[in-house]
Amino acid sequence: MEGYAFVTKEPLLGPVVLALRVDVPGRKEQLWLGEEQDVEAALRGKERPLFLAQTRPLGAFWCEFGQTAAEGWTEAIWALSDALTAKKRSQREEREQAAAQLLSQQAEGNGTNAAAWYAAIQIWEMYLRCRRGRDSQQAAQALRNYAQLLTLPFGQYTPEMVHWLRDKPVIPVWNDRRDGKLEVWYPQGQTPFECAVVKDSLRPALIYYRQRILDAGLLMRRCSQCGRIFFGPDARSTLCSDRCRKASRKAAKRQFDGRAKGKDYEQAYDREYMFWYNRITKLKKAGAPPEQIGRAQAALKEFRKEALIRKQQVKEKKLPATQFISWMIGQEAVIEGICGE
Repeated sequence: MEGYAFVTKEPLLGPVVLALRVDVPGRKEQLWLGEEQDVEAALRGKERPLFLAQTRPLGAFWCEFGQTAAEGWTEAIWALSDALTAKKRSQREEREQAAAQLLSQQAEGNGTNAAAWYAAIQIWEMYLRCRRGRDSQQAAQALRNYAQLLTLPFGQYTPEMVHWLRDKPVIPVWNDRRDGKLEVWYPQGQTPFECAVVKDSLRPALIYYRQRILDAGLLMRRCSQCGRIFFGPDARSTLCSDRCRKASRKAAKRQFDGRAKGKDYEQAYDREYMFWYNRITKLKKAGAPPEQIGRAQAALKEFRKEALIRKQQVKEKKLPATQFISWMIGQEAVIEGICGE
């Protein structure tokens, strides 16, 4: 996977597309973001440079889109529009740099949010194409119209997501003809599958995604172990993955063993703190790089800060002790990842 740079250059030769596979039986989704010919080749199992390629738990695309803020996009769009109509080169370059920084923040600030990356790249590529136009005012208007089509859905789906999570009737957000273009690909390969592909607005992909989940009868749930939103077969589903189920069983066993004396959550906190402390001590004895030790110590500091807040909530009966213990056990993966275990 290769990154995308928001710099002034020649636009890409091929259109940028986002391909989405919704694997309901496997409870997972797959995303490919890149130039059309590269994405098509990647779907057939070939190695191609892509901006983003991921396999994730089912529901991640929908939830991260609903949580993407609508703020910030307008400033970037107007900065690019002003760059197209600027009379002086210095003014154009200043607005370009400001827009590039804003789009980078929108994309990178959301981590691996495929929707944010897709919108940012498409807006920048549209700007690069508009720079070739002779009529700057017309080019700026075309850019604004196109960018609005891409960013308008951000924020519109959050209310629907909240209603869905609370098991209320889903209020649909539909599309019209101008943002209704969706292609469905069936890549040739050993395992045939269906893949939705968009080149412009993301709204058709969202509707496609939601409809596949509704047709399967899945419900949106929140994991009692890690707090992540996931889709389960019924209202009794409370754990999102095998990892969380394992952690839940482990927490239940520790709680049972600790009931003999004292407050189980206090003992669990002491055990988890020593778990982290011993891992960092082991790193130091092994002669690990200072940067790795520093990251481990910083992670421990954040763990203690959050753990003390949650422990106080348990004391005040605002948080169940079992949920606090499960959370601490789930955090063990953080220090283990830093230590390479």
